[in-house]
Amino acid sequence: MQSYFVPHKLKVGDITHLSDKDSEFVISEELFKIEDPIQVETLDGVFLARVTDIEKTSVEIEVLEKISEKKPDKEGLHITVIQSISGDPKFNFFLEKAVEIGINRIIPVESRFSLMPKKKALKKFGMYEKILKEAKEQSRNPYDVEIEKPINIKSLKDIDSKNKLCFATEIKNPLSLNQALSKKEPNSTYTIAIGPERGWSVSDIKVFEELGFEFVKLKGNILRTETAGLVIASILNFRAEKF
Repeated sequence: MQSYFVPHKLKVGDITHLSDKDSEFVISEELFKIEDPIQVETLDGVFLARVTDIEKTSVEIEVLEKISEKKPDKEGLHITVIQSISGDPKFNFFLEKAVEIGINRIIPVESRFSLMPKKKALKKFGMYEKILKEAKEQSRNPYDVEIEKPINIKSLKDIDSKNKLCFATEIKNPLSLNQALSKKEPNSTYTIAIGPERGWSVSDIKVFEELGFEFVKLKGNILRTETAGLVIASILNFRAEKF
């Protein structure tokens, strides 16, 4: 049975409506009649419901029972991205797509050449959380994406991750991505550091050296700061057979 997504939490006995898009489709195709059973899902569960009313533009349903729960998988691949803060459009784009791609944790940092200082980014933190919440609902991602409050790069502490990769063009003889991943388990914890478009400074690099990061350089085209982390996360998800 096809499920129809409801973006908010439900419990038995609740009366709610299908989304405008789903209602329009159900009505135009005459898929249900009043009292017909219908399956709906939320971010944390799957429910059996029944159609209680059909109007011109909306379908009302009553939740009858909970069929199953969605329990996020706490094991396997986990991706943290340390992202140098960029301007609003680029950083907001990164946040939105990070949810869709499956990044688990984001640490915004002010580096030497960041386009936005930490102080200004802190004032936008509420907006960042809202972007993540809306992207989670839109993409039906059952996992919460954690975002830490923006910090200066010098405040980074030891990262609890088996695999720490800093993407940089400033290092002599960096690893290729294939070399960096060749001996690493696909289903593991990864922390990847993505710099601003001007790159990391000497002092930034020193921070990552002291934290034990490996330095990696991508071959081919240089990626923008808002897309680099998304590309790397996509590759890691592919290796772990998440796609």
